[in-house]
Amino acid sequence: MPWPRPAPASVRSRPAPARPRSRLALAAGALVALAATAGLSALGESSYLVRDPAYGDLELRLSAVERTDPAPAVFLGTSRVNSGFDAGRGGAFNFGVPGTGPVTHNIYLRRLIGAGHRPGLLLVEVLPALVADLGGEPLEARMTSGSRYTRDEVDRLAGYGVPRDRLDSQWRETRTVPWLGLRFQLLGRVAPWALPAHLRHDEGRSGDARGWRRIPEEVLTPALVAAGRARARNDYAEVLRTLTPGGPAERALRDTVRLARGHGLRVRLVVMPEAAWFRDLMPAEVGARFDRWLARLASEEGCPVTDARRWVPDAGFADGHHLLPGGAAAFTDRLAAEVLAPEVTP
Repeated sequence: MPWPRPAPASVRSRPAPARPRSRLALAAGALVALAATAGLSALGESSYLVRDPAYGDLELRLSAVERTDPAPAVFLGTSRVNSGFDAGRGGAFNFGVPGTGPVTHNIYLRRLIGAGHRPGLLLVEVLPALVADLGGEPLEARMTSGSRYTRDEVDRLAGYGVPRDRLDSQWRETRTVPWLGLRFQLLGRVAPWALPAHLRHDEGRSGDARGWRRIPEEVLTPALVAAGRARARNDYAEVLRTLTPGGPAERALRDTVRLARGHGLRVRLVVMPEAAWFRDLMPAEVGARFDRWLARLASEEGCPVTDARRWVPDAGFADGHHLLPGGAAAFTDRLAAEVLAPEVTP
């Protein structure tokens, strides 16, 4: 009986199929990716440290201050407050965030109250250009991204005239593809040097313990002064030339005052300092109209106003409306003496 022939070498050495193991690895990787995406999406909706780091970081610092100073004065404002109010000199807290305005300040106050914060005095900035009535859409809408807000907050923004389609699209992206929708917030945490300054979302962690982000230069060169003036004129000249206050921005400001009062908070409106040439961007009749509007609003809401536009000489500004450190010290010391000391109970 003949011996059976051995199988060819190619048959004997052929490995067992590996497809089931590869498919399992791919499936596991896909599940991990889906879980990570879902986790980041949920974290973005629940944590302002992820969704809106400028706010989240400042709230953490405010909480730290409140451990030894339970009810400091808190100043809600824009980049003017952020760089111009040296809160440590006045025993207060600087909650100024660039790119914000009356609508965002209303949302920020809602967040703070919801988290249990109760300032001894709430200062709210009134920046003239940001209360302009532009026919339904507030000026700050141009700087507002739905990626920084929760679903409920997006609805509130839309109620104040910020375009809903854009807000919804930006918010939805943070939920469905959070690695994309929250990319600037996330990259700003781990590699801020890779982003331009306005996309880093680091305003809340690049200041001091009480929120003040000091402009590094004490004195600017003539070239920097000229560049700052040109930039300010480009940003503000047109809106200030024809300014009529009102619209959704006014409604948001009134709602903020009423919200604060409804929770037992004392409120004061503050107009930040401006250089003489910057004030001149607003014609006399427009300036008078703004002054009448502000006086009427303060009277109707029972809210005092501090108009500090003329408190600091022109040399104290970087660009006519952002204060250099010396200007910030002068403004803060006067505000502390005239407002904070009399109104905030130690």
